[in-house]
Amino acid sequence: MRYAKQKGSLNLGLRIEDGFALLATILNNLHGGKAKFDDFLPDREPKPEPKPATPQDLLALLQSVKR
Repeated sequence: MRYAKQKGSLNLGLRIEDGFALLATILNNLHGGKAKFDDFLPDREPKPEPKPATPQDLLALLQSVKR
């Protein structure tokens, strides 16, 4: 557990993504770009749960469609 806390996740997929993000950052900076390491990582924040639709929402959607 101490190693995982110091070095990050042991998930091979995440490690590969980090490696490619590092490579992309280095190449970008060599060619004059201003990108940061985080710019090349996918967004991993949890998405908020969508609120359930109510019958009024459905009615409003159907009324908004005109033929």
